[in-house]
Amino acid sequence: MSIDILTTTNHDRNIFQGKYIYPVVSRRAGGLSLGINLNTNNACNWQCIYCEVPNLVRGKPEPIDLKELENELDYWLDQIVNKSFLSQYTKSKTEFKDIAFSGNGEPTASKQFKDVIDILIKKINEYKLDKKIMIRLITNGSYMTNPAIQKSLSLISNFNREVWFKIDHVNEDDVKTINQVNLSLATIKKNLEAALNNSPTVIQTCLFKLNEKLPSLESLDAYINFLKLYENKIKGIHLYSLARLSEQPSKNELTRLTKSELEVIASKIKVLNIPIQIFS
Repeated sequence: MSIDILTTTNHDRNIFQGKYIYPVVSRRAGGLSLGINLNTNNACNWQCIYCEVPNLVRGKPEPIDLKELENELDYWLDQIVNKSFLSQYTKSKTEFKDIAFSGNGEPTASKQFKDVIDILIKKINEYKLDKKIMIRLITNGSYMTNPAIQKSLSLISNFNREVWFKIDHVNEDDVKTINQVNLSLATIKKNLEAALNNSPTVIQTCLFKLNEKLPSLESLDAYINFLKLYENKIKGIHLYSLARLSEQPSKNELTRLTKSELEVIASKIKVLNIPIQIFS
């Protein structure tokens, strides 16, 4: 197989032609991340204007072929752990960092989420990775209060794990514009608290210029004031801008922030007692 070396700018889910499992080099994970895509129908309950998923639709994941998913996961773990995948397809010294529920929509919307967690636990134990890599759930938090999701996440409580919880804005109008969903502050609060009470939680915040305008100071102040309520519980903040082009209709209205622009915003957020990392 002749594939260009994987980079942080190429997260094509189809490059290795798997259905559910795909490897990427993640700037935020700091190395190789093995993604689990439960939304193979490109369906999500949000429709963020910066989303990189082509042909994104509103909805929930289609039924998962659990046997196929397990076979793919087994194949990739064997390639990474026992064979030469890292040296062949990534830059020198790239390390295997995590297995992440990510992909083409909200993973916790799947009714088979627990079944996939069970498979993941089985394979991590099989390959003796429980102390070596992180299990990450990248989520918009919509289903965090669901008892089934809480129970599923409790199954990995003895593993190295994190929830990466999406909060770009907290003002309802901003959320409606950027994430294209009606979401009250009270609901964000409830969902975030459910995550914090279950797992180590990192806030993931994507900012950019919309029609050449930076996020407003009012929006940033509201974000800071909200997170201040949880500054002793939140593990960290990932502040980043567009890594790759949006695949949504408004893509031409978006402009990536420079590193210096992100640093200015980060300097304001640093009033919080929360570690912050910038990814530009």
